[in-house]
Amino acid sequence: MIDSHCHLNDSMFDNDLEEVIDDVFASGLDKVICVGADYLSSVKAGEIANSHDNIYYTIGVHPDDCKTYTEDDIEDLIVNATDKLVAIGEIGLDYFHNKDNKFKQIEAFESQINLAVKHNLPIVVHCRDAYGDCLEVLKRFAPLDTGVVFHCYSGSLEYARELLKLGVKISFTGSVTFNNAKNIQEVAKNLPLDSFFFETDSPYLTPTPHRGERNTPKNVFDVAKFVANLRGMDVNELIKITDQNAKTFFRIK
Repeated sequence: MIDSHCHLNDSMFDNDLEEVIDDVFASGLDKVICVGADYLSSVKAGEIANSHDNIYYTIGVHPDDCKTYTEDDIEDLIVNATDKLVAIGEIGLDYFHNKDNKFKQIEAFESQINLAVKHNLPIVVHCRDAYGDCLEVLKRFAPLDTGVVFHCYSGSLEYARELLKLGVKISFTGSVTFNNAKNIQEVAKNLPLDSFFFETDSPYLTPTPHRGERNTPKNVFDVAKFVANLRGMDVNELIKITDQNAKTFFRIK
């Protein structure tokens, strides 16, 4: 199985990264995508991916860090990347933490979309409390044939359907397993099978039954099991389908 979005480059893994990676692949995962959130974490994601088999990476600047964004920095990382680079992200809009810099967030988001188009890379979108503006930005760039995925989806089923009209994919984290996540569960239950895949966003959003523990990529199995149960499907069949969705999206064999 593939964990399509994790942060092995997070400081929470600094003391035991190699042990975590060994445990992840021993658990049965065969692919992991390590995601950048600013310049330095993007560099670190590349270093981790390039020194380990079956780990890939993304580069980008998260909206919370948009004040540090420069287009030249990210383009330099793209130009000097290896074939382990699979996307630009996570990028997007987040008005939960800061509403005062909306213009700067949108500017950085659009700039990174332009880079993705220029270099033929898909984008990984972070969206929190900014659904209207995020949709408007994506509509301005539609159709984004390089590919778009909304990671850690937390919106409504109606909003998800609007995204699907634009060809956007959806990714579910451990948050779908939370007791108060009925809206996310409704989405996971009703989306077409070809439109979504799974991630952990580790070390965050640890799924049930591991709440309270540090999340790791191997817990992506628990996300898949939960959604399979929601849909009344065999978990292995769901994993087969969603893994192929993710590998096709990120162009991983």
